[in-house]
Amino acid sequence: MILLLNSLIIVFIILLLLIPAEKSLWLHNLSLIGAFIVFIASLVLLYIPMSFSIFTVTGSFVLLSFPSFVINYSYMLDNISVIYIILSTLLGVIVVLVTRTIEYRLKEKYILLFVILLLLINCFSTLEILFFYIFFEALLIPVFALIGIWGSQQEKIFAANQFFLYTLFGSFFMLTGIVFIMIITGTTNILILKSYIFEAHIEKILFLFFMLSFLVKVPSVPLHLWLPKAHVEAPTTGSVLLAGILLKLGSYGFLRFLVFLFPNASFYFLPLILSIAVISIILSSFTVLRQNDLKRIIAYSSVAHMNFLLGALFVKDIIATTGSLLLQIAHGLSSSALFLAIGFLYERYGSRNVFYYRGLVMVLPMFSFFFAVFSLSNLAFPGTINFVAEMLIFFGIFNTTPSIAILTLVGIFLSAVYSFVLMTRLIFGPASLYIKAFYDLTRREFYILFPLAFLIILCGLKPSLLLNYWNFTISCWF
Repeated sequence: MILLLNSLIIVFIILLLLIPAEKSLWLHNLSLIGAFIVFIASLVLLYIPMSFSIFTVTGSFVLLSFPSFVINYSYMLDNISVIYIILSTLLGVIVVLVTRTIEYRLKEKYILLFVILLLLINCFSTLEILFFYIFFEALLIPVFALIGIWGSQQEKIFAANQFFLYTLFGSFFMLTGIVFIMIITGTTNILILKSYIFEAHIEKILFLFFMLSFLVKVPSVPLHLWLPKAHVEAPTTGSVLLAGILLKLGSYGFLRFLVFLFPNASFYFLPLILSIAVISIILSSFTVLRQNDLKRIIAYSSVAHMNFLLGALFVKDIIATTGSLLLQIAHGLSSSALFLAIGFLYERYGSRNVFYYRGLVMVLPMFSFFFAVFSLSNLAFPGTINFVAEMLIFFGIFNTTPSIAILTLVGIFLSAVYSFVLMTRLIFGPASLYIKAFYDLTRREFYILFPLAFLIILCGLKPSLLLNYWNFTISCWF
């Protein structure tokens, strides 16, 4: 099925290459059809029985530097990978809908979006650490171009360079760890490596190499500075992809590689991981309170939420791990939706200054309703998927390390404060004097926001849709 998804995306990339650049409507319609077909095809994965379903693509090759090392290009699908892939394809449809036919270099942008989607699907399904690294690094190029070419602010080149250099810095450590693994074991297949017993000091060194790489991607303090700048300078499509999917590569890497392959080192470095997570949560939450750019507010809140779920991955509690996975999906939906809503405001009024807006419910009632839903979800209001996820994480961490759980309450409280203040500031009160002309959500914008709001509430009221699907796979980790 992964081969089918890859083939579909490659076919649509070729078709886009064949269409003249001036045929903007053709490009948009073909991209929308292609993204929707890929999304529907990814839903088929839900109906394929699997626990750890593995299939190998025939064709191995030998590295000259390691003559005894043979790479089998293998895929692995479990219930966790499937949800990540479906989230990627869903957001793929949304970013195509967001892209307007009047945008600069439309053809190149659609091709980049499909390339990003192709690399993401392979990142979440490959069985080889080496190929994960290759796809992980390859994502740098289209995202760098997306920020640098289609960014909306003056410092977009600086933001693109910062994103590239930070991620490249972290990836150097992952590559070093992969080389060590190749020398020691002769393979990068994670199922084979799972049965390999590393010496204690080797396992700790490998853990640190991979940890530094994924901390950049999460991101965690002090390696988080690239994210707010990238969000502020990126176009709406770039912000949606960054918040919805690309940040999940870091948490996915922690779960799939560190917790899975290095259990002893994960336990040894648990205090370090929890300390980094708590510091990141508290620092980023306080930083949100002093921001006036709407995108920067959501970006720093993303840092807090991602580190909240990061700490839950390492406490070796099935409730916390379940909550962490659920919060990754919740964050992908709610943060993406908030960036979309802010993007729609920016298109209308050309400002992201929080003090520019007030009383939007008087002039944009439908927009205000959706913004309220997404803000309540971001603060983990009961009835949303974020509430279920954060409660599972809190109780799971409390079962193992109560002191850390109490400290994370500071982040939860501050999250409620800044989300509620942002919502009330924008929506309620007398209408802002700066808003002279106004029009509510268009049909296209409604079709973009409605599915995200529906999923946030549906999974919040019935979280068993995801929890029952994950039940067997999560139990395999304990």
